[in-house]
Formats: sequence, structure tokens, C-alpha cells
Amino acid sequence: MGGWREHRQIMGYALLSELPYALRTALRDHPDLDGVDFGVLIVDEYQDLNACDLDVLRRLAARGCTIIAAGDDDQSIYSFRKAHPQGIRDFLRDYPGAADYPLTITRRCARNIVDWANYVIQGDPARHPERRSLRAATTATAGEVGLLAFPGNVSEARGIARLVNHLIADRRVQPEEVLILVRSDHHGLFTAPIKEELGRRQIPFSDPNDVRETLADPPNRKALNILRLCVHREDSLAWASMLYLTHGIGDTFFDYIYDRARETLATFGQTLLLAYGDGFPDLSAGLRGRADALIAEVLGQIEVVELPAAQPENGWGHWIVEIYGESDVRLSAAMAELLKEIDARTETTDDLGRYLGQVAPLAKDIALEKNGKVRIMTLAGSKGLTVKATIIAGLETGLIPMDDCDPAEERRLLYVGMTRAEDFLFGTWSRRRRGPTARMGRDQVVERRHLSTLIDGGPVESEDGDEYLNTVSSV
Repeated sequence: MGGWREHRQIMGYALLSELPYALRTALRDHPDLDGVDFGVLIVDEYQDLNACDLDVLRRLAARGCTIIAAGDDDQSIYSFRKAHPQGIRDFLRDYPGAADYPLTITRRCARNIVDWANYVIQGDPARHPERRSLRAATTATAGEVGLLAFPGNVSEARGIARLVNHLIADRRVQPEEVLILVRSDHHGLFTAPIKEELGRRQIPFSDPNDVRETLADPPNRKALNILRLCVHREDSLAWASMLYLTHGIGDTFFDYIYDRARETLATFGQTLLLAYGDGFPDLSAGLRGRADALIAEVLGQIEVVELPAAQPENGWGHWIVEIYGESDVRLSAAMAELLKEIDARTETTDDLGRYLGQVAPLAKDIALEKNGKVRIMTLAGSKGLTVKATIIAGLETGLIPMDDCDPAEERRLLYVGMTRAEDFLFGTWSRRRRGPTARMGRDQVVERRHLSTLIDGGPVESEDGDEYLNTVSSV
């Protein structure tokens, strides 16, 4: 804890996850705390709260606030932030006298989709035996479901593209109403062959990871860091990022500045600029030259940027694109379009720093929206979405569920993905895999694979994918 506190002081940051803890501490220590006198607090996705979040709510309730929680323990999939389904299961215990209003009818999913998803979630041994499962509305259609097996990963990718084409051409589903979901997609390796096949069929698609890659692209990161330094010349995180992105300046230089900051009780940014002014004593000539050149270049770029006193008429994003259009620093075309789109969604602010702080979260929102294209994402990323058709790829043991993950959460994760679909739900799996997709999850190159234990024996039998597609579609 001491090391972390020192680090955040030197680097000058506060993590988003610190804020609930800060509120909890304030509620604990200050009975007269202002700004928390809520009459009613409605908390959505209650099952995704961790112990700190839950304690904040209990402390607010102790001050007279009524808590209304909406959630579903069957959709608790955020263990990475220490959430657990037990949090919502203990609601009546945590709030004596509270009432429970179970909602068991889903107005989203067709009957066959509900039946298949229920088979998956009811297989959780830790699920409360009296927990009632979802039922389709009396007005719901039967829906269409299928579990398609393919000889290998290449034929699976080709089959998924054929299936998407069938849904669009024959079932009249709009591209933006189709989701392709995978368990994980490290560096885009799993979805690459699927995207290639969709491209061959000229089916438009998007991947939220593309937006993250746009933000992570080094030239784009450098451009935004320069603007952060225009706002605050001693921004420690911006300087640290510039060092990280510069070839030839590694951990040795970073540690040199960090250790000096510890000694002087200054921030990283302050120490860096002071050391630059002193000529970086105690450094080798080569490293000193590279560091000196970098900082001189960045300071020179800062000097030529004239910050407007107020937000430009078209928005900060358009202004950023314009100034970098006339600069040696270049934004990618994707980044330029993203910034312009963000302009339409941000509140008017004269503070460029505030605008820059909104770029990443708004970019994520844009990536998840319906955009006229088939969307490809992970099961976890699909939470909260609703579409006409969902295709879940890689339904094999070792992939879904992954061997090194909590089996109960893997089951809930698949359940979340399945219940995104209103009318069409398909799963695909490959009997053998070669190449990068064979190394996702359990490493099984060429070896015979087995259908996921989460769906094996369920209401939907596996069938040959190519034969199915030959029957339903001529394309």
C-alpha cells in the first residue's frame, strides 16, 4: 500500500476504481458529509458490485436512503473487479425488511433461445435450487436455433460468413442486428479468419477492439499526449507515455527520473523537466543525448500549439484534426474520424483537458453502438446489448469454458451471450484446429476437439454445419 501511494503521488493519478473506496471512507469518517442525502437510489446491474461498492450502499441506507436494486445473479461476470453473485443473493439479508420482486418473463428472447440458455445456466451446481429461470413471454415466437459443427477452423470461419450472409439475405436481418461472439480474442487472432471470410463476401463488420487499437496506435497516443502537455506541461503520465513510445529510451531512464522524484518528493513530470534543465547528470552520453532530443522535440511541439481560450465552434475534436493536419505529428484517418464523432457527443467545455479525458470512454461507447455493420466482440463485451441474431463461435471444451477460469462464471458468461438474441441463436464449433485459433484457451493443435460441456446434452443437437447451410441457403 505504501509503494502504491508513493507511485500515484509521483505519477499524479487517481484510478477510477479508487472513487468508490474514497466515498466509502468519507461515509465512514464523516457523519455530516454533504451531498449524500438521497431519498432513493436505484442501482442497476447490482450483481456486478464488489464488496466495497456494496458497503457504500449499506452506509447510504443507514443514513435513510432507500435502495432499489435491479440485477440478475445469473449474469454476474465481473470477477476481475471482485464482483460475485453472492452480493445480490444476500440483498434481503443485508437490508432487513426489504422486499423481493422476481421478474421471470423475458420479453427479449424467443422460446427456443430461452430453453437453450436455461439449460446452460441450470447446470451451475452453485445456483440456488429455488432460483426460478426465465420464461419466454406468451407472445414470443419459437425462434431459430442451431449448433453447427465444422471439420476445422477454416471451414468454421467460412461457415460463419455463410451463416451471416444467410441471415441478411434470406432472413432479412439487418447487418447491425447480427453479433458474432467469441470467448477471447487476444490480438485479434481468433476472429481474423472470420473477418477475412466476411470481407470476401463484402459483408460490412466492425470490432470494438479496432477503436481500442486506434487509441493505442503510437502516433495517435503521441498526438494526444502532446495536447495533454499543452494543458499541463508537468503531466507525469503524458511524459511517461512519451518515454515509453520512444525507441531507445527504456527502463533505465525511467528509473533514473523516478528515483530522483522519490528523493526530492516531486512529481515525475517536474523532476523530468528539472533534470532536462540540468543536462541529465550521471547518465551515459548516448542515453543523455536521446532523452535530451526527445524532450526538446516535445517542448518545441508544445510551443507552436496555440490553445483557444474557449471551445472551438466545431468542437475540440475538429480543432485537433485541423492543427495536426498542418503539423509533423500525424493522426491516423481512423483517429481523425473518431475525434470528429466524439465532438457530437461531448458536453460543451472550454477545458481541453476535460475533453481529452472523455475521449477513451466515449470511443468505447461508439464502438458498441449499432453502426450498420455486423459486430464482432467477446462474450463479456456483449453484455447489455440486444440484437436479432447472435452467433457464438468456438463452443469447445477448453475454449468455452476455459480451463483456468471459474467454471460457474464461464457458464454465466455463455448465458449472457446467448440471451443477447431475440430471434436467431447459433453456436459453432470446430472438430480440429490449426494455427493461432488452436492455441486460444487449451492448446490443442490438430488434436480432436470436443463440444463444450456447457451445452453438451442440451436441447439443441450438434449437426454438420456445411450440410445445414446447404439446406437453408444456396449462397
